[in-house]
Amino acid sequence: MKPLRMPRSVDDQMYILFWSADELLPGVAIFIVGVLTAQKFICLLLALVVTKLFRRLKGGMPDGFLLHAGYWYGLISVRAYSMPNAFIREFVP
Repeated sequence: MKPLRMPRSVDDQMYILFWSADELLPGVAIFIVGVLTAQKFICLLLALVVTKLFRRLKGGMPDGFLLHAGYWYGLISVRAYSMPNAFIREFVP
């Protein structure tokens, strides 16, 4: 029987070249806008800068920080009875 190689951690994110998938997404989106507007070089440089800044922001924070920040600022809507509206800051009894 041939030994099977198992990953060390199941929760590791998928990497594409140097970047994890969530770091690569903003850069790819900016580059696609550059292709559509015929500004490939400028948007490629902008995508690299945004990806670097995104990695730096993500690196200094705990896991799940961006999801919590998105909920706090109202960028992510959750339709659940147990989670209140993100724009309600004070609860009065």
